[in-house]
Amino acid sequence: MTELKLDLELLKNNTLFQKIKEQSDLVEDLFSSLANDFPQKELRKIHQNAKGTKISKGYNLENSPYQVLDLVRDFDEQTGFNIRVLNWWGNGLFIFVYFGGLTLEKYLGSLSELTASYKNCNHSSPWAYGQIISKELQEVGLKPKKDGFSQFFKQIDPDPEYSKTYSLIKKEIRFVLDNHS
Repeated sequence: MTELKLDLELLKNNTLFQKIKEQSDLVEDLFSSLANDFPQKELRKIHQNAKGTKISKGYNLENSPYQVLDLVRDFDEQTGFNIRVLNWWGNGLFIFVYFGGLTLEKYLGSLSELTASYKNCNHSSPWAYGQIISKELQEVGLKPKKDGFSQFFKQIDPDPEYSKTYSLIKKEIRFVLDNHS
């Protein structure tokens, strides 16, 4: 049996943990500001079953911490629609766009702009992020499933400058919403 050892240097590295906390708070502030830019009243005009925005976080998405901003929050397999901004520590920043089957059919004509730059998740679960972002499942373009939901995603390259990253994500959200209405 291999002897397990504690990494005492890591456990005592207060500077590292303070920096992680600072960055985590910064992402949370970013998501909060974005959520405030898309009030429930506006989201309901775009999708009548919108449940608003929600920010959540956790510590074990395939062994890594994560932070999420959801806008619209309707995950019905037929009539749903959602925009998810996912900051997945160690993996990247992503935008996922979820469409219920009927919602996708309704907006097929206006989705060509979206699907030109977003990849088809092509997975049976909208939550299997590790498999979704792996190279073998990525397909650019619109290939909706025959039934149930479809989901598309795009990796976002954040800028070190907070305001530029904020503007970049806001522009992507606006782009998705404009191509859904």
